[in-house]
Amino acid sequence: MKNRFITILIFNISIIFGQSYISYDLSNQFGFVLDNNQIIWDNEEKFDNLLIDRSTTYFDHKFSSFDFDNMPSDSLYVKSKFQYEFGDYGFDKLNIGLKKQSEDSSFEFLAMKKSFFGTYSEFANENTSPLSLFYKIDYNTILSKHNFYLSTGYFREDSKFLFNNESLIDNSMNIEFSDFLSITVGDSFIANRWDYKIELNHISKSDERSIAEYVVAQDIDIEKNRLNVSANNKKNIFLKSFIDNTYYFDHSTQRGYSRNILQLSNSNQFSFGNLTYGIDYIADEVVPAINYEAVFGVVQLSVSRKNKSNMILFDKQQFGEMFYSFSDDEEIQNWDSLVLSYGIDRKISFNSNLKLISVNNLQGYDLSPIETLGFNGYFSFSDDMLSLETKIGIPTKRSRVDIIHYHNFYDSLISSNRSHIIDINYNFNTSFVSQNLGIDGKLSFRYLSENNSGYSFDYFRNMPTSNSVSYDESYNIGLDLNISIADVLLTIRLKNALDRLPLDGDYSINNSEIFNPMNSLLSFGIIWEFDD
Repeated sequence: MKNRFITILIFNISIIFGQSYISYDLSNQFGFVLDNNQIIWDNEEKFDNLLIDRSTTYFDHKFSSFDFDNMPSDSLYVKSKFQYEFGDYGFDKLNIGLKKQSEDSSFEFLAMKKSFFGTYSEFANENTSPLSLFYKIDYNTILSKHNFYLSTGYFREDSKFLFNNESLIDNSMNIEFSDFLSITVGDSFIANRWDYKIELNHISKSDERSIAEYVVAQDIDIEKNRLNVSANNKKNIFLKSFIDNTYYFDHSTQRGYSRNILQLSNSNQFSFGNLTYGIDYIADEVVPAINYEAVFGVVQLSVSRKNKSNMILFDKQQFGEMFYSFSDDEEIQNWDSLVLSYGIDRKISFNSNLKLISVNNLQGYDLSPIETLGFNGYFSFSDDMLSLETKIGIPTKRSRVDIIHYHNFYDSLISSNRSHIIDINYNFNTSFVSQNLGIDGKLSFRYLSENNSGYSFDYFRNMPTSNSVSYDESYNIGLDLNISIADVLLTIRLKNALDRLPLDGDYSINNSEIFNPMNSLLSFGIIWEFDD
């Protein structure tokens, strides 16, 4: 029981000190992710062993996984998990998982679904499918010093958007639908004292989005194949490479376009730090990429240049650009970053990260002059940002206080443009009745300063936007309780508690121009774990 409390507390803390986000709805289905105040979008990522395409928006908060920890690897062992949560406005979330593990193989099955109507039933109703749904199977086996693994996952999202607008726009056909299959096959092995890894990723995706308020109408198919190869002699050579081919097909224009990327890199460890260097072949150009990390006592330095291709703007055809070619947008984005970190971990921990980002050849959108002749709303820009993240952790015997402050030094399209974001979390745990009954939880407070920059983030186009919208400061109090009874864990979650309290004034939160304000959400749940 004590270990369970510790696990839950560590889990809560890891969320706090991970990436932040700004949500557009109570279920946290829509929004954008922040890393030290930098907006993270249009990035490929991994979901366990599966590759997730860059076109998928806000992925980490739409789909959640299980961890199967503390499983013995020297014998046959089976563990299963069950988590169910329900609450206001049709909130309904179910996770199930099963893992069977032996000395030379393992099998894992995961499934999840999340439903939420929205405060005004703007996202779904009782007859519509879940907002998020996925199934995933993982299998690996060891044969003759080869570790073969196979992962496959099916992901689906389906949302309606009946926004309360004053322009009398017919939004009954608003939709965001996406489903895709991601497959990974790989092998890792040792030969002649070298570690090798070969992995093939495949994604087959259908993506449809139609939003009347934003004049967004996309119906796209994506086929992606990637081959990853690495070799490491555990001395001075750590080679990595991948070849990526992605084919896009636009159903509205019956046109397709293919992109190819080649990346080669090597990593070395020196007395003065770790250096990774290589080249990227993008848009028929070869550009250098580099990453350097070093630790000097309590100070850590990181310098990097990353490259990637621009997004494809499929809806340009709506604006009469008949001679537009997809290749017109195939320019290389160069992301240069410098991160300087300072940290001490004693009775009171202190960590500070100063982050400078500079980027060029980005794409943004401007809603205001959309009716201007010859202008479709899109523009190219270069930008930079400077942000400071400060974390303080104060532990006690059965509790911990974590304080995080994000400071944005100036406005930019690639940042949240909140000069101050403050997260304060009080984590606590206790146990009774010979540790067969216990309570742990988190009381949280979040403050977002106002955003008067005129910059925001367009969730539906998945890019920054420049318009005249500004956002007020907001305060958010939340409560998470976990009540452990033997092997059963009961949960209580309250989001934006201020709106539920009998206080004068409007305490709803609005983080997006088009999404409805968020009031509060109360939910209850159960987590059950079975061994063998």
